[in-house]
Amino acid sequence: MSTTYGAPGLGQTAGSTQRVSSFIRGYWDAFQERRKRAKVRAALYGLKDHDLKDIGISYGEIEYVALHREIDPRGIRSAR
Repeated sequence: MSTTYGAPGLGQTAGSTQRVSSFIRGYWDAFQERRKRAKVRAALYGLKDHDLKDIGISYGEIEYVALHREIDPRGIRSAR
């Protein structure tokens, strides 16, 4: 007795594989972004008050800057 599998089963496998691959890629990208934010946060918390003032932020703004890395606080301050 032999069992054969048709093409319809293969199509579902390819679609499932793409969804799993897409999920894993999204998770990996989110993980990498979180690591980058943690590095920025650690670097900023490691600075002294006068160093933070030189770049235009305070300790209270570190979390905001870490979450919004595309925003340059120096540009915001100089526009005022």
